[in-house]
Amino acid sequence: MRKLFVGILVSCVMLNGIVACAGETESGATELKWEDFVALNDAADEDIISQGDFVTFDEIACQMWVPNVMKAVELTDEDVEAGYIGYFSTEDEENVAAVMYVDVDGMDLDGYIEYLAGEDDVEEVARMTINGLPAVSYDMPEKDTTCVAFETEAGYILEFSFAPMSDENYQGIIAFMGGSIQPADVEESTEA
Repeated sequence: MRKLFVGILVSCVMLNGIVACAGETESGATELKWEDFVALNDAADEDIISQGDFVTFDEIACQMWVPNVMKAVELTDEDVEAGYIGYFSTEDEENVAAVMYVDVDGMDLDGYIEYLAGEDDVEEVARMTINGLPAVSYDMPEKDTTCVAFETEAGYILEFSFAPMSDENYQGIIAFMGGSIQPADVEESTEA
């Protein structure tokens, strides 16, 4: 599978640890659309998307594509209390993706961006739009992690973290996972 994503890396550009074919919104934010990843998949020698499934996070009616090589890890009570709603890992635990839904006392995306800018271990904070949803991406180099976060109407932050971001072979997978984040579709969520 690692060889499969090398071709994707050549076709894409690096964006704050997320490899993606990206556009730009009128406000200058980087824009990712799942339809662009589907087109990239259709042009590839091998069907990447069929090698995974969409996983729905019912707590927030959101979904993300996860490759079959990454399995859901059972969350402990402590994990759930800390805000985790999903955690995925390869069998060797080399590549991980975590999903957190965290109460930030009503902080909006602008406030979260300001908060991130003040953190010593955070770099490359950038506005994005992913499948029509305003987001912020950022890297934590000391933890070898890249993240994308969204504000929710309930005053929470929904955050997706991927590690290690330095693994060139994993970057293609990170791109597809990050670019797939979107509101849950009733039809797809029952199939995933």
